[in-house]
Amino acid sequence: MSDEIDDTMLADALDRIARTLDGILLYRYLQKVMMSVVMPSAPERALPANEGRRSLAAELMGHMAEGIGENDRACVTFTVRKSSGGAGTSRGAGRRVSLSDADANPLDALLAEYKFEPPDSGSGEAS
Repeated sequence: MSDEIDDTMLADALDRIARTLDGILLYRYLQKVMMSVVMPSAPERALPANEGRRSLAAELMGHMAEGIGENDRACVTFTVRKSSGGAGTSRGAGRRVSLSDADANPLDALLAEYKFEPPDSGSGEAS
């Protein structure tokens, strides 16, 4: 076995663990860590430490989600978005959209198509 551990080996190992009873118990513990809240009376550096624990728990839960989902129907799982592996993938909007002055308020253009006439107030004539 080589000394280098790559991400796929780690993901496979976590998936195997998730398919055991101990893995289900571990997943539920990680859910508990994810839902933890820092109390106002906590020490000054408690928030960054807690966020570090929560982010690690979220990452581990994401890798275990498939195995847990197949073996524990009572447990809610969260999945990790799988990357497409392409180096050219970008994040965010695919294109930028800017509005011209004419399109500044789309509602104005829509209302211009309709002739709006106020309802007839009626003259009170009865027949």
